[in-house]
Amino acid sequence: MKNKIMVRRLFAILLLAWLFTLPAQAQFAGGWTKVDEVRSQYQTITVVDGPKGMRQMIFDGKFDGTDAVQSEMDKARPTDLTLSYAKHMMAALPLAAKQNHIMIIGLGGACLQRYMRELMPGVTVETAELDPAVVDVAKKYFGLVTDDKQKVNVGDGRKFLEGSKDKYDLIILDAFSATSIPYLLATREFLQTCKAHLNEGGAVAANLWVTLPEYQDMLKTYDAVYPEWHRVRCPRSSNEILLAFSVRRELSAEKWMTDCKEFEKGHATGLELESLVEKGMQGVHVFSPGAKVLLDADAARHQEP
Repeated sequence: MKNKIMVRRLFAILLLAWLFTLPAQAQFAGGWTKVDEVRSQYQTITVVDGPKGMRQMIFDGKFDGTDAVQSEMDKARPTDLTLSYAKHMMAALPLAAKQNHIMIIGLGGACLQRYMRELMPGVTVETAELDPAVVDVAKKYFGLVTDDKQKVNVGDGRKFLEGSKDKYDLIILDAFSATSIPYLLATREFLQTCKAHLNEGGAVAANLWVTLPEYQDMLKTYDAVYPEWHRVRCPRSSNEILLAFSVRRELSAEKWMTDCKEFEKGHATGLELESLVEKGMQGVHVFSPGAKVLLDADAARHQEP
């Protein structure tokens, strides 16, 4: 009898010791739970799970309702797009003359990469991500799989593109810190590099925040580099998708919607791209009087603290 009691006590002690080794799962407002937190040399990356099966990636989170969601995944349907900006970004696909080789600057939780792998398995999607910890988190918690069709290059995305001999059918700019777009990924010189790496009939698609103080300057810079560009606003968010071409196309909303309709005949996006363009395409932009072109030479004055 004494032996049984000792065994039970020992088991209880071991169980408690094991429980204390489990990662703490902090509770946030709205039923969100912290799954993991990783401190990298660039930022703190937090993975949180929500009550409706959603998983999100947050950079340098305050968890006061003001944090930008870097990436989101429905754990039950991991290849679906859930964020408004990600859905609207797919409206760029029909505007690329081909969809063979796509370049993405910025990985996050790999929502765009997962979706395009499912939608177009024969397409090569190449990504440049500065923070190796983001890549590790995307693989561990967001289902990122890399192979010869899904490539991730760890390092500065601008330097990668500058050193690349490849050209791309679509270049997607989706790199963010917790609060902004890196300045050197918005300058005239960088946008010229993107333009030089487009295949004939290619396009650049950029995820912008309209609330950024530099928003008007960013548009002015695109206007200085690309002969034609268009914007689609994303409802219920501060995101806007900008599409830019290296040659003039005289693209109208009607033509863009027709291209979306044709694209979806061969690709079941589930997004109704035609409707997204119809509701979100913006008219000709009128620049604010103080808007200026962003230049590499001014980078020192725009570095984040």
